[in-house]
Amino acid sequence: MRAKSIFLAATSATTVNALSFTNANFYNITIGNPFNITWSDAQGPVSLTLLKGGTEPFFTNISTLASGLTASSYVWTPAADLTSDTYLIHFEDSSGASAYGFYFALVDAPYSIATTPTKTTVAATAAATTTTSSPLSTYTYP
Repeated sequence: MRAKSIFLAATSATTVNALSFTNANFYNITIGNPFNITWSDAQGPVSLTLLKGGTEPFFTNISTLASGLTASSYVWTPAADLTSDTYLIHFEDSSGASAYGFYFALVDAPYSIATTPTKTTVAATAAATTTTSSPLSTYTYP
């Protein structure tokens, strides 16, 4: 019985909560749009750091997104001064445990499309009909 108790104590002492990101939706991150970063099993306050591309140890530290976080989520809005590229987020808690998020492609905000329609003039005569929207798209039907 004593050997079994020692084995259980040793097993529970080596079991560590796996510090990790809990959202895997890192595929639709757009400059200017909020993105919810979530994690679990943090020990104390945490910090989030934005890193740029490459592979470890060749990450480039871009900026600290937040530090001293005591909740298990943070809403980050990528700033307009970031460029479209490959990034990842590094998470570290106060015990020194750390985790990396998924690589993601940060993309520019979609271009806005004008909602006002362009004006097209149609002229009809007995001999021909001409539709004009620009000089390159004018065509006369016989």
